[in-house]
Amino acid sequence: MPPKRAPSVGWIVCLWPGLPQLWSAGAWSGLALATGFALLLDLLLLTSLLWTEWVEPAFRVAGWTAVAVLWSVSIFTGRRWSQEHLAQVARPREEDLFPRALGEYLKGNWYEAEAACKNLLRRVSGDVQARLLLATLLRRSRRWSEAREQLDVLSRLEAAAMWEFEIAGERERLAEAEEQATVEVGETDEHQKAQVPAAMLSAA
Repeated sequence: MPPKRAPSVGWIVCLWPGLPQLWSAGAWSGLALATGFALLLDLLLLTSLLWTEWVEPAFRVAGWTAVAVLWSVSIFTGRRWSQEHLAQVARPREEDLFPRALGEYLKGNWYEAEAACKNLLRRVSGDVQARLLLATLLRRSRRWSEAREQLDVLSRLEAAAMWEFEIAGERERLAEAEEQATVEVGETDEHQKAQVPAAMLSAA
């Protein structure tokens, strides 16, 4: 799929406070700011042109000064926000890599899943989910020492405190896999030793 593009924001949009955030991201804060500015401007226009007796001249001056300052600041901040927002949308999102890695893992494409996990960890070394998934991949690939290294790294991460149960479970599965492999090797050796005399007899 092509990368998502954000709506283009020009200077005309930045002339109204809150409108860039509302136009590009649909942010409630942008709506609140744009509405508040409109109400303030309408109130000042009414008290300056129609109901002049309602408000003292000093308050009207202060109100128009506030509008001018808010309007000037909004031009700068709105344009800067829109540029940062466009750059963020155009940049590939790092969090998209984990769903991709998990999807490849569930499909049985372990090589692709491992590559996605390592790519994500190069960007965000403290990603607990990616490192835990990588440890699982390494265990299932019978690369037990590498899997244990990943789990050891996880145990030192502060963010991994919420994943203690999952990490402990992965350590247990890793120990069981290594123990099972040891048993299988022992059974294979015993089987091979038992077959040697029979082979020698048949050869004789």
